[in-house]
Amino acid sequence: MQFKSTCQPVPPAWKQAGVSLIIVLVMLVIIGITSAAAIRNATSSEKLTNNIRVQNLAQQYAEAALRFCEAELAKADASRVVTLAEVNIVQTAYGANPAWNQAVTWTGGGGASASKTVLPESQVKSTDSSFKPSVMPECVAEKQVMADANMAYVITARGFSPDYTADAATGTTTSGSVVWLQSTVILN
Repeated sequence: MQFKSTCQPVPPAWKQAGVSLIIVLVMLVIIGITSAAAIRNATSSEKLTNNIRVQNLAQQYAEAALRFCEAELAKADASRVVTLAEVNIVQTAYGANPAWNQAVTWTGGGGASASKTVLPESQVKSTDSSFKPSVMPECVAEKQVMADANMAYVITARGFSPDYTADAATGTTTSGSVVWLQSTVILN
């Protein structure tokens, strides 16, 4: 018995089988990187959207506090909330450091802190909503002598985001956001 050795060339399909595996692996790596980038982009967009939402909430709370204090100051002194009675509103001279700009006004113990008014929960929360901010909006009123010797109420309001926290001693924001709004009402 004689064996005849014949070498046959490898069919082209078998040669491509190894290359196909490499191409598929490269494609999987590209798809994985693209997917990771898409997920990271979606997460960043979600964080951005949430930050805008909480900033808008803080803005709305500040507006509610400002409108509440303006409405209270439009009432007769006897029918206002106690903190906005004339006896609790400090007077600031023209050009002096305003009380709203002093930390003690907001943390208590000085400035216009006697007029610091925390917005009642009923002004923020409706009957069909269970949501209430963690820190209620607040406002401070002070009388300011204007350059022309007229008097004006300067009303400063602050609204806080749901994730707001502050240092208890200094009142400095440690997380979240706070929105400050101010209006001036001229008295004749």
